[in-house]
Amino acid sequence: MKALFGILTILGMVIGTGAVVAKEQVITLIIANMTCSMCPVTVRKALEMREGVSEANVSLEPPRAVVTFDDEHTDVQTLIETTTNAGFFSSVIPEGDAVHE
Repeated sequence: MKALFGILTILGMVIGTGAVVAKEQVITLIIANMTCSMCPVTVRKALEMREGVSEANVSLEPPRAVVTFDDEHTDVQTLIETTTNAGFFSSVIPEGDAVHE
């Protein structure tokens, strides 16, 4: 009986916290000023150092970054600031945009 009470207490605490489950997001950024083969490496490393980013695939042609991140630890604006601070202005490619596909 004590074990059942303990389990129910723990379950109640977990449910009662109202914890929001983080959602993995994927965005595509168009990146400006990339002119050489080292530019995508610089952008990728900057993005991957950001807490919450699990993957960043960056290409020179077309100049873009596909970033997978945990929205509980970072957000789109922070990712844009990250590339800008690395020397490469970026902006989100809206879904459905021809460049996005």
